[in-house]
Amino acid sequence: MFKKGFTLLEVIIAVAIAGMAFSVFLILSGRIAETSVLSLKNTLSTIAAHNLLDETVYMGKSNRDTYILNYKIKAKQDFEELMGYRIVKVQAGTEDNEMMVELYEAR
Repeated sequence: MFKKGFTLLEVIIAVAIAGMAFSVFLILSGRIAETSVLSLKNTLSTIAAHNLLDETVYMGKSNRDTYILNYKIKAKQDFEELMGYRIVKVQAGTEDNEMMVELYEAR
């Protein structure tokens, strides 16, 4: 008569496989969280750079730091003359990533 059930070796192998799958899941979810935070910072820097570009061109404002969703966004501007055109360059980034976005506008 055969007993129904699993041997100890089969149970240990099944637990090891499940543990490895769970650890891979944890590693991937951590990387996804890091990527989403970086994407958020990049989006916020882009918004701040576009705002500063408009303020620079139309209202004459200059470099500034702004807070968006508890992130400090640093924005810098620079002007150049190139073949009769005035080039406005705006850079924006967070404290840990100095320059994430660089925009240009020619007038």
